[in-house]
Amino acid sequence: MRETEASTPCGEQEGSHLSSPAEAWGPWRPDLTEDPEGEIYNVAIVGAGLSALSLLRSGAAALGRTVVLDYQEQVGGLLRYLLPADGFGEEWELLRDFPFPAGVRLLLQTTAVGLLPASDSETAHTLVVRQRQGTAHVRARNVVIACGGLERPREHDAIPGTRPAGVMTPVLALQLLTRGYLPGRRALVYGESRYALATARRLAEAGMEVITAAPTAGNGRQVRLCGTLEKICGFPRLSAVRLLCDQQPVEIEVDTLVYATGLLANTHWLKGSGVELTASGAIAVDSHYRTSVPGIYAIGTVVRPELDHQDSLRMGKEVAALLPGGVS
Repeated sequence: MRETEASTPCGEQEGSHLSSPAEAWGPWRPDLTEDPEGEIYNVAIVGAGLSALSLLRSGAAALGRTVVLDYQEQVGGLLRYLLPADGFGEEWELLRDFPFPAGVRLLLQTTAVGLLPASDSETAHTLVVRQRQGTAHVRARNVVIACGGLERPREHDAIPGTRPAGVMTPVLALQLLTRGYLPGRRALVYGESRYALATARRLAEAGMEVITAAPTAGNGRQVRLCGTLEKICGFPRLSAVRLLCDQQPVEIEVDTLVYATGLLANTHWLKGSGVELTASGAIAVDSHYRTSVPGIYAIGTVVRPELDHQDSLRMGKEVAALLPGGVS
């Protein structure tokens, strides 16, 4: 985003992002073309967010040869752009203090684009991954899918109106703040999660005028307005949004809408893999986090998509004891 009226420079939020991976996270050797042919890991973890880090903290030493891959340039998932923040103390403590285990290989800027399950119990699963150097294969006897989700955009919920600049999900607003820019001057943050309200506070602290709104008030958290988002107005820049509050239309003049209503499981890359999905697109697992394919597990928001990541740390800790050779 250019430094214009729509993107005003602001002070960088201290502690709002982690240091570079090469400095902070140990054995970061990204080029798979250097690997010996036929190399097989005991465990491959797809994703380096909260659930994956919780798994590594709980039992990395017992897992054998392990590789972790993530498409981002740093570990911590999307939530790291918000932290530190009220209500996310345990998550921040994990990211701030966690030492990446010695001997675990970390592949950042590495995107999983396909999964080829093993043909039998004697062979390895194959992850098809894409790096800047090209496409490569990662083979492992066990795979833990912890690749999280994507914040649900207004297009997914078919919110009527124009498609102007200034409409975004929380992660984009937080990324702009991290880079020293305000997303706008006056924002409506639409959502009732802890994540949504913490994003609203971060925007207000950076100097924006912020209004909070949500579809319902059933969670006990305080928002200024409750109602259905009916229409988005303005072009080329957002000028207003229309809510239906108590059956009455209310038009609110804003230049920024942060749409924070939910998460979509990141499972599109699993098409054709045989991994069973739920009706909502999340990965279906049993009580031991096993998917429908033997040797493939899933944890975190790819299993239970929600913005607050309430179960991610617990899932990582639990699956560490359930993997073959895991901690007891």
